[in-house]
Amino acid sequence: MATLAFALVLSLTAAACQSSERGLTPTGAKPPPGVLRLGVESPGSLDPAQARSPSELLMAEQLFDGLTSYDPVTLAVQPALAASWQASPDLAHWDFTLRPDAKFSNGRQITSADVKYSLDRIVRKGSTSPGISQLELVTGFNPVNVTGKADNLAGITTPDPAVVRIDLDEPLSVLPAILGNPVFGIVPRESVETPAPPFGTQPVGSGPFMLQSRAESVLHLVPSPDAKVEVKGIDVFLARDAASAYADFLRGGVDWTEVPADQVEPVPADKGKDTVRPYGAELFYAFNLRNPKFADQRFRAAIVHAIDRDAIVRVVYGSTVIPRSALVAEGIPGAQPDPCGDVCRFDPGLARDLVRQAFGDAPPPDVQIDYDDNPTQEAVAESMQANLKAVGITAGLRPHVFGDYLKFAQSGAQELFRLGWIGSFPSPDAFLTPMYLSGTADNVTGFSSPVVDSLLKAGRAEADEAKRTAAYQEAEKVILADVPVVPVAQFQSHSVTSPRVRDLTMTTFGTFDASKVRLSD
Repeated sequence: MATLAFALVLSLTAAACQSSERGLTPTGAKPPPGVLRLGVESPGSLDPAQARSPSELLMAEQLFDGLTSYDPVTLAVQPALAASWQASPDLAHWDFTLRPDAKFSNGRQITSADVKYSLDRIVRKGSTSPGISQLELVTGFNPVNVTGKADNLAGITTPDPAVVRIDLDEPLSVLPAILGNPVFGIVPRESVETPAPPFGTQPVGSGPFMLQSRAESVLHLVPSPDAKVEVKGIDVFLARDAASAYADFLRGGVDWTEVPADQVEPVPADKGKDTVRPYGAELFYAFNLRNPKFADQRFRAAIVHAIDRDAIVRVVYGSTVIPRSALVAEGIPGAQPDPCGDVCRFDPGLARDLVRQAFGDAPPPDVQIDYDDNPTQEAVAESMQANLKAVGITAGLRPHVFGDYLKFAQSGAQELFRLGWIGSFPSPDAFLTPMYLSGTADNVTGFSSPVVDSLLKAGRAEADEAKRTAAYQEAEKVILADVPVVPVAQFQSHSVTSPRVRDLTMTTFGTFDASKVRLSD
């Protein structure tokens, strides 16, 4: 998941450099009664298994349902296509029972075979779905995804048309939360495998809305049969970028859109209202712990104490991010307000003392700051360079071409390097286990701690939510005390809605359930 999560975090800051005024809707166009109008960056695909960008995830949320979903306010896991689920005592075997009224938008009953097909296709060898890593613990994953010797997951079976059974190689208490990600929307095999029209452009869905028609710049969605929704339809206007979608909003052409990162001033009162909330994306600078120069925790701690992260956020990012001294994003159940505590405190004097403790009278090693080459990250790196110089640490700037940076950040040659993470489901596990469990593919810092490994595995094996949360919270504190990263900030989502919109609730993941939206027409 690192490739996807990190690439998306990179794109959040790159988007601030884009600008466009090309509109798609006529100025002040009167909205059709009962039709919600959305302005989004044009999605590359409507296939939920390929949902990566915010607009693709938002469309998957409307067109498809998975086994589970999330309460939009609390993010608690709740039923979707599955009416209920039950786990074995060891949390390694799960039965999900489908709702008796679960149907695709073409009217066909959804069965356990459809669930199995939908999950199998995500992990097949050669798949490019961002959901692959979330299913690694399903029994039979390697023969399907790695060697390609099997076509389907042995661990997903269908003992009854209404029951899907998932067997895992290890306990996984957060499986219901994982399966609520829009990537795991359930799809009909016959529609996916029909050559024309391509499923990614004309899908048959399982969600509250269905695609009625599409043109070059607009998708027309209507309620699926028997769906309980408040609006008559959704017109989705496809913009080149966030700036053009926002321009459409200001002209009165759409009812909801995201606000570009470089246009964060409040929306005019007569146009509607702003919604700003923490987004589940974190920004760090990370240490390559495989590099001997970072072996001493005191040196890493000195670097953290030297960097004035609050000033960087205030001067460089403004209101697009919030300072965050944590690994788990604010808004996620179980997130802590300040798990880093004094370890992350800006204290140049302590930084100098730690450098002397680590190296005595010898100068500390020079450090290279690695980042993707854009004006925002250059400003961040220059600020860090000045902060480090003030405590006697020489830092060089090493920018990398944007298109090459992700590969470089995973190469082993990186030093103090920009890193981001987007959690794929609302649990501390999504922010801690992939990046800090020893030996995982996404652990790009090389961090390893038997204590942390034990706590993370205890969280995955714990059925009691309070005890599970406690294990993850302790793991987060232990990780931060060892200083594998410099926490910098958490991104915020900023969207606007027109005065006619009611009950549109944004989640920490930048999506919303349009079936709950009402219009004042």
